[in-house]
Amino acid sequence: MNEYPNALKENLSSLIKRMATCPKDFVKRPEKDFVRERKLPFDTVVNLIISMGGNSLYKELLEAQGYSLNTATTSAFVQQRDKILPHAFEFLFREFTGSFPDTKDYRGYRLLAADGSSLPIAANTADDGTYVRNRSGETGYYALHLNAMFDLCSKLYVDALIQPEMRMNETRAMADMIDRSTIDGQVIVIADRNYESYNIFAHAERMELSDSRQRFRQQRNSQRAALAEGWGI
Repeated sequence: MNEYPNALKENLSSLIKRMATCPKDFVKRPEKDFVRERKLPFDTVVNLIISMGGNSLYKELLEAQGYSLNTATTSAFVQQRDKILPHAFEFLFREFTGSFPDTKDYRGYRLLAADGSSLPIAANTADDGTYVRNRSGETGYYALHLNAMFDLCSKLYVDALIQPEMRMNETRAMADMIDRSTIDGQVIVIADRNYESYNIFAHAERMELSDSRQRFRQQRNSQRAALAEGWGI
């Protein structure tokens, strides 16, 4: 039996429990939030957020708590969720991915793939940056844009950056991910044409990774595919 998935889950759970011992670093009001015992403590709320599927909130709560008569209400969950800062999940992401030092490579190179994806979200009329208008005149929808970087050999996400869909800039996102990267050694990054920019190479040079070699291929439909040894696209 493959114990690796169980080890991953245990590692994630232990990190969330560690955060729960000092939640003041991850909440909006450190002196008040999660200081009293409730049905939905900090670690339970975080676990629920990262494990929920596509059902209604109340159905997710029922399933997570074994259809107990004491299941917390949807309102209670929303109130508890609102207390947690986005920083908490960024911290958890970086601590989790950083807990696997034995990364794999291909002939001495880390192979990273970057791509973007639109994520539909619930309506938020206060944020016009997430509202996507349909050209046909039909009612639009709300979405965020996820930029993710994935280690192909280690099967591990190493970074992610979320932008409002209508203000998304994949080139800027790639530059930011390069600037804050702590990956050492030789790297090959593969990405599609939306990330193509010579500005990316400038950021790689500032990280002393300027001995890269770039190759561009012009396709029939004028789309470019780019590959760089070192940091780049």
